[in-house]
Amino acid sequence: MKIQMEISQPQSPSIHVGQIEYSHIEIGKSPQMLKGRLRLFQESLFFEYEDQTLEEVPAIKEWTNLLEGIPFLPLLADIQKEQFIDSTNSVQDLSIFFSLKYFLPILTLDADQLKGPLSLSKNETGHIEWQDGAELKGLFSQASKAQISQDTKSILQIILFPPSISREKSEALIQSLTKMFIQIHGGESKYELIEKAL
Repeated sequence: MKIQMEISQPQSPSIHVGQIEYSHIEIGKSPQMLKGRLRLFQESLFFEYEDQTLEEVPAIKEWTNLLEGIPFLPLLADIQKEQFIDSTNSVQDLSIFFSLKYFLPILTLDADQLKGPLSLSKNETGHIEWQDGAELKGLFSQASKAQISQDTKSILQIILFPPSISREKSEALIQSLTKMFIQIHGGESKYELIEKAL
């Protein structure tokens, strides 16, 4: 599936957009290893950020200067209050872990529910919106009609990388995520990395 990203302000900073397509996967409960890592990582984040203003953390501030509705920010705010995220399924747990570890917005959709090319754009309020060829749409930061379920066999995952992360580093992080994903869910993956201005 091809991603089109509209450039709203050509003079704005460029970000890298990673598109990963997974096929023939099996989604289930997270293995104990992933559950344990997610829990321990949340505890370490709590101790690291409990007395900090999240919006002043450099890696977070870079995003809040660019966009509204950063998906991982409410999760961090809950962790800061020692309200840890419970395990849901293997895909969501891995996506949350990776998003929090590297402070990256990640959108995960059921690819079989999408039609035609997917377009991303920054709307007037500063949120990233997505829309497919059949006008199924949503915000990057919210659940949608194309959200995954236990029956999902194909996934489209979109990752946004900030200007401070190079193309080489972005690609290395995508490869790290896809390796972990395939180890847990089986199947096959392919990815593409594009650079666009916000």
